[in-house]
Amino acid sequence: MTRDATPDRDWAEAHRYRDVPYDNGLDTYPTVLAALDDQARRQPTASCLTTVAPDGSRTTVTFVEARDLSERLAGWLARECGLRPGDVIGLQPANDLPSAMAILAVLRTRAVCLLLSPHDPAGRVRAQLESQQAVAVLRSPAVAGVAGIEAVELPAVRALPDARLRSDGPPEPTDDALLFSTSGSTTAAKVVAQSHRNAVTNAEAFRRHHRLEPGDRLLGFLPIYHVNGVHSTLLGPIVAGAQVILAHGLDPLGYPALLRSVRPRIASVVPSALEALLVTWRDGGLPPEFRYFLSAAAPLGAQTARDVYDQLGARIVQGYGLTETTNFATTMPPDLTEDDYRRLMLDTDIPPIGVALHGNEVSVRNSTGEPVPAGTVGEIQVRGHNVMSRYAGNSEATAQAFSGGWFHTGDLGMLRADPATGREYVVITGRIKNMAKVRGEAVSLEEMERVLQAHPGVVDAACVATPDRLAGEQILVALVAPEGVPSDLTDHLRQVFAEAALPRRVVLVEAVPRTPTGKIRRPELPDLLGS
Repeated sequence: MTRDATPDRDWAEAHRYRDVPYDNGLDTYPTVLAALDDQARRQPTASCLTTVAPDGSRTTVTFVEARDLSERLAGWLARECGLRPGDVIGLQPANDLPSAMAILAVLRTRAVCLLLSPHDPAGRVRAQLESQQAVAVLRSPAVAGVAGIEAVELPAVRALPDARLRSDGPPEPTDDALLFSTSGSTTAAKVVAQSHRNAVTNAEAFRRHHRLEPGDRLLGFLPIYHVNGVHSTLLGPIVAGAQVILAHGLDPLGYPALLRSVRPRIASVVPSALEALLVTWRDGGLPPEFRYFLSAAAPLGAQTARDVYDQLGARIVQGYGLTETTNFATTMPPDLTEDDYRRLMLDTDIPPIGVALHGNEVSVRNSTGEPVPAGTVGEIQVRGHNVMSRYAGNSEATAQAFSGGWFHTGDLGMLRADPATGREYVVITGRIKNMAKVRGEAVSLEEMERVLQAHPGVVDAACVATPDRLAGEQILVALVAPEGVPSDLTDHLRQVFAEAALPRRVVLVEAVPRTPTGKIRRPELPDLLGS
């Protein structure tokens, strides 16, 4: 089934969807590759992917070109990199054509693609590669690479010879497809293994929920080394036969003109991007084809939803999921009436994160694993064909995550019954885990504390996440350091954490508040730090 999977009863239950076992699959393609190949037959000349470079230039490939280029690149990977079925290969992608084709090409070889952020420090990248015994690293020509990490630059895919991969057949749905590292450090990181079935289940759910069809366009700019960028921006539309417009990143000043030019039906965003657009959007409205912004990766505030609705005249459809649930587990319905949208999203303190998507079930449960009534806070738990195979190489963490036959998200929430729509919506209220979500990236507060405490000038440290309108959350640090904040403290943290995850503020304190057993009294930190 997988390289190190040891299925047990809890694993099997956590992957069951409405009594359909994981191995049987649902009513969809067996893999995303099968979907692409079918779209290439059905609509060969239809546009599949358009990439938008920093200078505004665009490159478009049709479905038949995407199939052919990924096959040629798969042949190149087998010849030049010796890539074989089951191998793990790292990829440092950009939002460009070579990177998008590389993801598909690696899957065609029946190898496994480990997605790497080009912004991660060398120590973190090296730890990920070593933990998965990666045979090589690929990088986009647009990526500078990481110092000390040897990487093979992807070729110009359209210049490759028509020498395609000779294989023994397509990948099995339960084979490993993609690997993502979670958390914000080296030692705390867990590597999520997603199968081909996980990917195609999520894509089919995405297609059904948003009613994507051939001819529809989706605009995205989230990086395709991130689970949201890979699955929602790239793979979901491919399965639907829709067109992806993949921007290199967010340019708040140029985004309105791009949106009006490419005329998407849906635009994938994060809350911090919406905040930036509210500040910079000055002229022109939305194109007539546009229906809504799809927001995820960080909690959406009701004020942001109100501002976007009032200033831009646009709705936001909020979704929720984790890397472990192959991106979206829940999403708000896109077809709410005006009254229902206002009541649920605008006239509320906490906008809900939606209803369970096809292929997975969502439950709110107490500490003994029993479901709780609507309106009662418990842990949000998920099961279904979208749930990851495992934490690769970490059977203990996998068993803990699947305890009781459901995947434990670590997020607290409740079900909110809405008689008008006849649905129960999931609402997030907090977290069990000591994690921060900074610009969509999960950061372990406990790991940051360990790294801070390892500095010779630091006696003790404690971290807390505080809300931030642009970043979602920011990290504040209470530091006990007799000689003051060490001058090299930021450089010390940069060895482990990405730049975006670094603390916003470090405050010297006499002592970190702790319980008699030594646990940090985290709720006291905001007052102590004056946040």
